[in-house]
Order: sequence, then C-alpha cells, then structure tokens
Amino acid sequence: MSTKISLHITGIVQGVGFRPHVFRLAHELGLGGSIRNDAEGVFIRLVGAQYKVDEFIEKLRSAPPPLARIDGFTLIADDGPDLDETRFVIEESQAGGEAQVVVSPDKSMCPDCLADIRNPKDRHYRYPFTNCTNCGPRYTLIKALPYDRKHTSMAHFAMCAECEAEYKNPLDRRYHAQPVSCPNCGPTLSLTGPDGRLISSAPDFCLDECARLLKQGAIFAIKGLGGFHLVCDATSEEAVSALRARKVRPAKPLAVMVKDPAMAKSFADGADEEWQLLCSRERPIVIMKKAAAAIGSPLNVVQQSELAPSVAPGIDRIGLFLPYTPLHALLLDAVDRPLVATSANRSGEPIIIDAADIHQKLAGVVDYILDHDRPIVSGCDDSVVQWCAGQLQVIRLARGYAPLAILSPRPSQSHLMAVGPQQKNTLAFGLGHNLFLSPHIGDLFSIEAEDYFIRTLESFKRLYQVEPGCVVADHHPDYAPSRFARRYAQSSDRGVELLTVQHHFAHILSVMAANSLSEPVLGFSFDGTGLGDDMSLWGGEVLLCSATHFERLGGLKPFALPGGDKASSEPWRVLLSLLSGYLSASRLQGLPCLAHLSPSMLSNHLKVISRPGTLQSSSMGRLFDAAAALLGICQRVEFEGQAGMLLEAFAARATGPIPTLILEEKHGQWDGAALLVSMLEQMDTLDTPPECLAKAFINAIADAIVEKARHYPNLPVALSGGVFQSRTLANATALKLSQQGLKLLPWGQVPVNDGGIALGQLWYAVHSFNQ
Repeated sequence: MSTKISLHITGIVQGVGFRPHVFRLAHELGLGGSIRNDAEGVFIRLVGAQYKVDEFIEKLRSAPPPLARIDGFTLIADDGPDLDETRFVIEESQAGGEAQVVVSPDKSMCPDCLADIRNPKDRHYRYPFTNCTNCGPRYTLIKALPYDRKHTSMAHFAMCAECEAEYKNPLDRRYHAQPVSCPNCGPTLSLTGPDGRLISSAPDFCLDECARLLKQGAIFAIKGLGGFHLVCDATSEEAVSALRARKVRPAKPLAVMVKDPAMAKSFADGADEEWQLLCSRERPIVIMKKAAAAIGSPLNVVQQSELAPSVAPGIDRIGLFLPYTPLHALLLDAVDRPLVATSANRSGEPIIIDAADIHQKLAGVVDYILDHDRPIVSGCDDSVVQWCAGQLQVIRLARGYAPLAILSPRPSQSHLMAVGPQQKNTLAFGLGHNLFLSPHIGDLFSIEAEDYFIRTLESFKRLYQVEPGCVVADHHPDYAPSRFARRYAQSSDRGVELLTVQHHFAHILSVMAANSLSEPVLGFSFDGTGLGDDMSLWGGEVLLCSATHFERLGGLKPFALPGGDKASSEPWRVLLSLLSGYLSASRLQGLPCLAHLSPSMLSNHLKVISRPGTLQSSSMGRLFDAAAALLGICQRVEFEGQAGMLLEAFAARATGPIPTLILEEKHGQWDGAALLVSMLEQMDTLDTPPECLAKAFINAIADAIVEKARHYPNLPVALSGGVFQSRTLANATALKLSQQGLKLLPWGQVPVNDGGIALGQLWYAVHSFNQ
C-alpha cells in the first residue's frame, strides 16, 4: 500500500543543489512525486511504499547536499492531486509567500570546476566563469527569490545548447546552476586602460597580458565576485610601494593571494586549524604568523625574503588567501607568484563593483583594468578571519560567510531591522525564527558609504519582502545609522517602533545571539569607543547581561582624552593623560615619547586634562595605545588598531622572564594609569626589555578579566569588542578561564568587533518588541 506525504523544508535550500539531490534520492528509492522552490523554501511531495518514504526522510535529514543547511523540516498531510508512483519531477519555481529561504553566500570554486578549467579537452578550459551547483556566485548576483536564473544578473546571457542540456539534466552537476555558462554563451573578459579605453576583449589575450604586465610591476583593478581588487606583484617592493603611495595607504597590512597551500607555507607558520581555514570552502583571508625564517632587522621588524617588506610592515602577521574563482586560479597559474589583492576603493568608501567608478575614482591608482560583463548586483568584500582562543574568530564578515543566517529559538513577532554602528557597519534582519546578518558594509563616514548602506538595506528588503515593525539603533544619536533609524520610524505610516541599545551591551548581546542565550552572562566589552549611558565614552566595561537588561559591574577607570578625536591617532595624548596624576611635569618631559612637547605645550595639555568638562573615556583600546606609546612602539596611528598590532608583535618577540604586572581594581574600577606607572618603574629600575613589558601588560589584562570572572563562577563569560582581536590577549584569557573551570562562550561566525553589533541589537529586539 502506498503512502502519500508532503515535506516543507526551510534553510539554505536554494542554489545549493537541493532539488537534484532530492531527485536522485527519490529516483534511487523508486519514489514518485515532485519538488519545487518558492520564497518560503522547498516543497516536496512523495508517494510510495512507507518504508521507502521513511528511508528517504532519514537520508535527507542526515545527509543533505554539502552546501545546504536545513533549519525547518515539517511533514504535512498531503491532500493534493494524485501522484504518479513511477515518476518524480522537478517543478517550476513559484513566487509569492513570505520569504523563509536563506540566501546562500557565494562559494569558492569546487575541485571539479578547477579540474575543468585546467583540462585542455574540456569545453570550459581556461574559462574564467566556470561554475556548477556546488560552487560559484549566489548572493552577489541574485535580485529576487526564488533563486532562479531569471532573477539573477545572468538573465540576459542565453545558454548555448550544451549548457542548456547540462542545466536541464537532474543527474548533471550543473543542473539548475543559475550562473552556468561556457566560452560560447557566457560572460567575457575585457582589458582596458584606467580611463576605460579598450585594449582587448580576446579572453586568452586578456589573461596572458594581465599576467605579463603584473610580473612587470603594473597595478591592476581586477573584477571578482563581489567587487574589484587592486592587484600587484607581492614580491615587488617597487610595485607594492607604488600601490601604497597612490592609494594613500602608508601602513595598513595588505592581503596576499597565493596559488596554493604550498606557496602559503613559504610565507606563514600556522596550526592545522589555520591551514584548514585557508583551504575551507569559504576561502577567507586568514591572519597567520609570518614564517619564523622571515624575522630580521635591527628593530626586529618582520621581513620576508620573497614578499615585499611593505606588504605588512612592522607586524608579525600576514593575511593570506587562496584563489576562489576560476579567474583568480587562472591568473595565479600564469604569474606563479603571490599577488597583493586588496579591496578597490577610496579610503573609507565601500568596495567598487562597477568599472565606471574605477575610471572616476581610481584612474590615478591603477595602470590597467581587467573587467568582465557579468554585473554584480550586491557588493561583497573578502572575509577576514583568524584562529584565536581555540576557535574561529571572524574579523570581517563577508564573502563565503555572509549573508549569515542564525536560527532563533524565539521567533520575532514582527519583521525587525537593526541598523548597526557607525564603524564596521553591518545590518541585521529578523523574520520569524530567522536572523540575518548582512555582509560587511564598512565605516559610514562618507556619502558613498551611506549610499552603500542604503543599497544593502534595500537588497535585503527586496529579497525577503521585509516590512519592519521595529527598527533598532545605537544609543549614540549622531551615528549615521541612528539618524537613519529615527527618520525611518518617523516617516513610516505603519507605526514602526524605534528601539535603541547601548553599544557595549550590544557587543555582549551579539555573543549571546551566536549561542542562542537569553539567560545572564558575564560580559567583557573592550573596544576603542562607544557612547555610555552617562554620556562619556566607554570601552573597557564589565557587564552583567540578560537579553533585555544590563548592569555595569565595573571596568576601566575613566581618564581624560585631550584633543578629543586626536587622541585615537596620537597615543602620546592618552599616555600623558593617564600619567599626569602620578608624575611631575619635569618627569613627564623626560619621557622619550613626550620629548617633542615644549614646556609650554606640555603645560597647556596638562591644563586641558585637568579642566572640568574635558571628554572622559574608559576605553581599553586607548589604554593599549598608551602602552604602545610608553614602550616607544607607536607615536602616531596610521590606521585603526595599529598600536595594538605593533604592541602584540612586540610581545611576541619577548625572551627571558616576563615580569608580573597587576591591573589593580579599586572601588570596582581598574586603574590603568597605575599599570602604566608599574611598567615605567620596571623600565627605569630593572631595565626590563620593552618586549617583555608588552607581554606583561597583556597578561595583566587577562589576569584582571579572570579575577573578575572568578566572582561569578556560575555565569558563562562573553568576550567582545575589537580589543579581543589581539590573539595574545584572547589566547591568554581563554587559557586562564579554562584553568579556573570557567566557561567561555564561542563567537561562532559573528564578528568580535563592531561588525557583530547589529546582531546584538536584533537579539535585544527579538526579546523586547511586542513580547
């Protein structure tokens, strides 16, 4: 006797080969029925013997397609038309309904497609846009759900007979691979000058000439999956220095794309987990330790005999990633050397996705442009990650990981939208049980960046038919996203509610969301800045958090920030502020890092520091800056986090005994100034090497965290904020917490820095709005 049932499946089930997988499984078991996509997920109808239906369900649950993720699996009574037991069919997709399907992130090329482009006998040989169901672009080319070719930027490319045959064959790995194409029918390359003047559109010539010019020192803008890279020979100091000069990027590390793991291992030392991240399907930029053999120079600045010294000057880390598209793989095959591949943009602006913007904004930066005619619908940068504290730590959430979808056990009762922070902005949306975190948008300090913010928001609203009943923003009223949220709520005629969440509370909430926690946690929220409830700048906070409330248990003792924003780029200002209550003017004048101040300048600064009303901060990030200034490591910050990176690189070179320093707690506040005074005493009386003091400083912060956590042994610990991107601090803290038997919450794939704030805001709304 036959059984007839229906299944409704939600999650990442479109664009990942789900339908052909189900077709093959049903065919294998001799079941009849059908499958179709729509905006709500995948619907399957089955008919056949009960034991075969049961086996189908068990196999589909336990072994879905490799790129799929099943969030919901519901059996439904089937009262539809009769089914043919001898035939299983794939039906046309249907639009309509509330979107519950999860848009898959872009995926790196699979081994099969890589083999195709390297096989002279295959029709995809050297074709830069080869893909199949198991790989290729998704998020960056989709315009609407359900995910079908007509809803992508491939719609205007008519398939040739061979591609169409593969596309329509459920047993072929290119079945319903929406970007499927070949040299006869798909996108093509073009090589132009920086002004757009066409040099060639012959595919092989474009690739070969690009490789030849790169080896001669040229700087290219090359269009990838989610935008353009600026590319040059990473072994040429002349080329890298020229790129830095033209882009006005004097010191920030540049990412390097390498041909394969073997090439990567000549530049970096890593643990097994780091090599696994490098080779993962997401293909992120992985921050790794520079190869030990590369260490040299009088200042122990890390050099690499084959990489240009200016790729990542002064630090002991290097960001490496592998080719993730056929175009990149073919290019690396041709040049057979590492390439700098950094986002094509002007400082503070989003990644460029159209060659016209390269002509307009970067014509003076690049020598040539390698373009193609497959439009990018949604820009998406490269993800940046590291292995830290025994787990994955995401620094920039983008290609391969985003859009990130998290399943919430508590559904939102309305559509929710969180607009995130001012820096490292991302957006988050709540629809039922699904929470979505957008790819990295960036710092919102320019009109172009704010426009990109709006475009990303509109993309998500279009894909998921979002009509927010609640919008969530940071407490800071002058952040661009906060202003947008107010305007959005006020202009809506749908009664949109506006919620605001304190910045550092949202940091901890993001970790809670990653772990589906609403019960209390002990949070340590350390970053550069964020507006506190007392209108001062917080950044070194100890918080007792639930999903809707927090209590400030303590943190870093506030100090003045002379010069306001200048203090973040001139660390000596913070050091002067912290030491002014301990040292005389003459003693301060004698410090090498303050020697540039004349007596009158020093006197003026001290007056500002002591003046009532001077901006106050409890920022742990600024304390790290001050320590770097004291040790003579960094006098001026060229990019965010530079002082902390240099301090960590310094600490990594410590040899000999590491002194014990203590970050004392007095009346619930840590005395950062006293810690710096202790360091100064070590330098003066014991002649302790600065490298050892850098390590001792970081250890003191870790010890203080663990000592605080020991008073709350039943609470899991959440670490969040950009300061915890210091692997030395995160590793030491995790180890010491473990030794005390205290639980550290994992970050999952949620960024530890401000990139996770929007998810934290959303987690607050899920538990607060209309509940």
